Order: sequence, then structure tokens, then C-alpha cells
Amino acid sequence: MTHAADELVALFQQGRYPEAELLARRWITALPGEGFGWKALGTILLQTGRHGEAIAALEEAAQRMPEDAETLGNLGQACFRLGNLHLAHHRHDEAEACYRRSLGLMPDQPDGWNNLGLALQGANRPSEAEAAFRQAMRLNPDDPEIHANLYQLLQAQDRLPDAVAALREIARLQPEDATLRFELGTRLFLLECHGEAEQAFREAIRLHPGHAEAYNNLAILLDALQRRDEAEAAYREAIRLDPERAEPYQNLGLILHERGQSLDAMACHRRAIACRPDFLEAHASLVHLLSITCGWEEMPEASDRLLTLARAGAGEMVPFMALALPVSAMEQRALAERFAGKLVSRYRAAAVAALPERQPERLAIGYLSADIKEHPVAHLIAELIELHDRNRFAIHVYSHGRDDGHPVRQRIQAGCDRFVELNGLTDQEAARRIAADGIHILVDLQGFTGGARLGILACRPAPVQANWLGYPGTLGDARLADYLIGDPWVTPPEHAAHFAESLALLPHCYQPNARQRQVAARPSRAQAGLPESGFVFCSFNQSFKYNAATFDVWCRLLLAVPDSLLWLLQPNPAATANLRCEAAARGVDPERLIFAPRLPLPEHLARLALADLALDTFPYTSHTTGSDALWCGVPLVTRLGETFASRVGASLLHAVGLPELITGDWEGYFSLALDLARDPERLRVIRERLTVNRATHPLFDSAGFARDLERLYERMWQERGAGLIPHAG
Repeated sequence: MTHAADELVALFQQGRYPEAELLARRWITALPGEGFGWKALGTILLQTGRHGEAIAALEEAAQRMPEDAETLGNLGQACFRLGNLHLAHHRHDEAEACYRRSLGLMPDQPDGWNNLGLALQGANRPSEAEAAFRQAMRLNPDDPEIHANLYQLLQAQDRLPDAVAALREIARLQPEDATLRFELGTRLFLLECHGEAEQAFREAIRLHPGHAEAYNNLAILLDALQRRDEAEAAYREAIRLDPERAEPYQNLGLILHERGQSLDAMACHRRAIACRPDFLEAHASLVHLLSITCGWEEMPEASDRLLTLARAGAGEMVPFMALALPVSAMEQRALAERFAGKLVSRYRAAAVAALPERQPERLAIGYLSADIKEHPVAHLIAELIELHDRNRFAIHVYSHGRDDGHPVRQRIQAGCDRFVELNGLTDQEAARRIAADGIHILVDLQGFTGGARLGILACRPAPVQANWLGYPGTLGDARLADYLIGDPWVTPPEHAAHFAESLALLPHCYQPNARQRQVAARPSRAQAGLPESGFVFCSFNQSFKYNAATFDVWCRLLLAVPDSLLWLLQPNPAATANLRCEAAARGVDPERLIFAPRLPLPEHLARLALADLALDTFPYTSHTTGSDALWCGVPLVTRLGETFASRVGASLLHAVGLPELITGDWEGYFSLALDLARDPERLRVIRERLTVNRATHPLFDSAGFARDLERLYERMWQERGAGLIPHAG
């Protein structure tokens, strides 16, 4: 048989597999008890890709030659290759069985462990898949493919820190790959590892100087670090390298808007939309700028395009931008849920809360905000912070905004038990700091407004979390906040479906309003820029709250009340010009619009008393501007809507005892305002009531508000102890 064996080997080596197979089968027929024929047949079948038959033949050989390493190796290879075939056709269970059999024969085969990991991942068994990938890595630590498979697995589980660790290894093994450096920078930025992220982006650019997307992401990072000039330069370089890419135009527009260059910013957003017509974020930015500049001619079409894209799920629109649009409360919730969903999933594995004692001596309340500075929120809460009962509550204030040195910030710092600056900390680091302080109830004062850091809330640093004051709407996910603090007017119980949070209702108005206020000496009308005579309608809201329907009513009032004028807060130059044009188009002399320059709060309150009647905006009604007018003795006419933001004016009026100034539609609003302007006696009576009510009604009862809020906090904590918070943690 030696000659036959030599002939069989020669045929195999020459690639004459059919002849070799025929000879092997003759050998088996002649000598079925010998292993050589079975081994030869199995090896030929393995070489020709007939893996199932090869396995059967090699098993026969192994039974007869159990110590033959080559036979066992070939059997392992046959099982491995059959596993690959099953894996390619997504037959994950069959692939797993083959790989495990192969690894039983060849346990030090890194490819086997790697492919077993792929099969287990495909079978949705991630923890077993991870173990297989890590075993493959131990056997071959320098194989970038294994690290890449582990990275993809970890990414799919939203385990960002672990995924980044795997990505670092891939980048180490492939140091000249610009795409890997870019991907690493992007993931590091999400982890808020800003220094490393910047280094990775710059390395990607060094390796590939034409990498427009790396320039764009580097600019986003620089922008987040407040290095705006460098960010602008990087955006412009991204645009130069790829002028048809939408994102750099959009991002550059945001920087220009922040600098007050509204028209240039708008041009950037338009260019972004031209590059990508379904770019929801660019449409949202354009609509917001049209609102700010009172560019109402284009608004209906632009807002319709935006809402169509948002409803189709084309992207994530910052929910704040919908508050001034004709959007229902339930649709506002849907937008918030979509926006919050991605954030919550990113931080789901990052919970850091250390549960404090269940019955503490004092409840530790943490107020979280970027607006502890010259900002309405700071002015609203300063006296509340001072009035909290320190025998029952420990008050912590967490600031993640800039320190502008304003006296209101200094007042809040002095008024709380502990003031903590979170700037420089990542969201997770900030959450760990809050948890370490033993906060029982964390109250976010930001919501979806500028400077928000909802990632801190997503880490769940406190057993109870609440959404209050800064944002009139839902955060969209109860992981961010268990409660929304409202009142019977802005968030009546029958509107509970509008909110992801449970409603926690204060008895009167949800908005705190200080009784102790500094007011400068009242100026003369001339000193305030007003003519000596004429009825003064006013609205000191920001220009984005204005819209064509509101302005129609205001102009009708000006036309119906001779010598009246409309006193507005000075907006941006584009809005000023547009408002004058809109007035002229409605038959109103543009000179009857008086624009008041921005002043420090004491001077602003002093001049506000010169107005006769405050006119509310809709659907985003007055908040601090409304309570400021009422404090100064100026009645406010408002319109009640369905959404939280459209009901704040009504809440203020109820709390100050003037519900008759609430209307249900534009005609009722117009008629009431006109009657008050034409009937000085009726207006005088209302102003006198307002003066009395300011001292006797809840709106400006700061101490009473503090007690009401404290009772609400105690109830929240009791509900948590009783297991009645359905969403906590």
C-alpha cells in the first residue's frame, strides 16, 4: 500500500482532487479499519469546501487514529469552516456548535474565539460574545479585527466608556488610520474627554489634511469649550474643503447667532438647508432666527416645513423651539420624548446615586442651573433660597454656568448652605459630586433652555428629581425627572397626559416672585423715551415670543385708541426694522412703536410703572415679564391656551386676584384691552385692586411660597419612601 499512499499524496499535492478522492475511497473500501484512507478523504473534502462531509470522514479517522495531531487539526479546521458557512447565512446556533467543537480540538485558535463571539452576538447573547472576544484578544492581542468586533458589540450596548477603551486599542494598532482617529475623537467627545478628543481630531487632520468632517467635529468641540474664534476658523475650513456639506454651515450659523450676527447666521442655515433639504436642525435654527428677527412673512412656510420633518422623525428638534409655535401640548411631549430618548439611553448605565438615609434630619435640596447670574431665574429664586427653613432643609445650589459677578449670584451664594461650581466637570463627574453630597431631591431649573446639562439628570444623582421653573414643559422622560412642579393653572390634573413626569402642584402659582426688590427712582416719561401724553400699551417679552397674530391685535388696538403707543423691549436691529415695517403694513405709524433699551432690573422696574396696560404674548405667554408688570402696578391682559407656556400669564393673574383679565381667544383679548384703554375709571379700579392685592394675595407672598414648596418637597420624599414614585431610578 506504500505505492498507493504515495500516489494519493502526489495527486493531492498536484491539485488533482477528484482522482485523489476516488483513490481515497478505494482505500477505505479495501481497508475500512485503517485511519489513513479516512484522513486522506477528509483532507481532500476539506480542501474542496465540502465541510460537512469532511467532518464525517475526519471523525472516522480520529476514531482510528486518536493521537494523530494532523487529523485532529484538520477536523478542527473543518468544524471552523463549516461554522463560517453557517455564520455567513446567519445560522447562529449552528455556527456556535461548530465553533465550540473546533475550539474543543484547537482551544488556542484566536479566530475560533473571535468567530464564536460573532455567532453569539448574532444570537443576542452579548455577555457570552464579549467573553469570547476577550479570549480571542488574550490569544492575539494585536489583531485589530478582534478589537473592532468587541468595539461594535460594546457600542450596540451603549457602553461608551468600554467601547472607547476598545477603540483606543484599534487606533494603537493602526496608527496611520485617520478614520480611526476621527471615530475615537467623536466618541471621546461624547465621554467629555475634551483634551483627548481634541488631540484625536487634530491627529486625524494631520493624517488626512482634507478631512472636512474632522474639522467640523473639532470645531464643535472648540465651540463647547468656549473657544469660539478657533471654532469659527475650523468650521470655515470644513466648508472650504467640502462646500456641499450641510453640518458646518449649520454649526457656523449657531456661532454667528450667538455673536448677534443674525442675518449672517440665517444665511448659513439657508445654505445648510440647500445642501440637505431634510436637515431638521437647520430648519429649526432658521425658524428660531425668523422668530427672533420677526421675519413673519417667511414664518408660516418655514415652520410648516420644520414641523413636517419633526413629525416624520427626520431628526431631533430642541423642544424649546416648539414652545412659540402652533404645536399642541401632546406634540410638545412627543418632541421632548424623541429628544430625551437618545440622551437617556446614552447614560442609562451611568447611574451614580448613593441613596441617603430614608428619614434624614434635614432634607437636602439641590438646585441645578446654568443661570445663577444676571438672568430671570436667578432673580426669581434668590429670595426663596434665603427663606427656606434651615431647621428642616439643607439648601445646595449647583451652578454650571459662567460667573458674571452679578450681585444676584452673590446673593444666592450667600443665601444657601452650600454653593458648588460644576464647570470643568463632565456630566458624570458632576452627578457623582451631587450624589456624594447626599442630595435627597435634585431640582433642575434649566430644562431644554440654553446651557442645559440634562446628562447630569440622566445619571440619576438623587433619589428624587424634579423639573421646575426654567422650562415650561415636560422633559420627555421620567428618568430625567420624577416630578414636574406646576400649579392648578399651568398644569391642571386633567393635563397630566401632556407630561412624562408626575405632576406636583403648588396651591397657587408655580413661579416664585420676590417681595423684596430694589426699585430705582421713577423716571419721567421723557427720561424713559416716552411722549408726554398718550395711552401706553407695553410688552417687554423677548422678540421670539412675538408673532403675526399677536402683532395684528396690538396694531388693531393702536388704530382703535388714538395717540396710543406700543412700548417694547429693544430687540436686535433686524427685529426692530421688521417690526416697524409690519406696523406700517397694518396702517400704523412706525413711530408709535417705542423701543426701550435694556437696563439693570431696578431701573427697568422703575420705568415699567409708566405703562398703562401690559399686553401678553401667545402661545408663549409672559413669565417674569408678566410678574414684573404686576409688581409695578400694571395690569396684564392675557390669553389662555392649552400648553404650559400658554397658561403662565393666567396663573400669575389668578395668584394676584385678577382672573377677569384672562381671555380665551383673540377677540376677547382685543375687546378687553380696548375697553380698559377707553375706560380710565375701570382701569383705575383694577390698578387699585392690583396695588392692594400685591400685599395680600399669594403671587408675591415669598414666605408663603417657600412654605408651600417645602411641603411639596416633603410629600415627594414621603411618596418615594412609600414606593409611590413610579419612575424613580
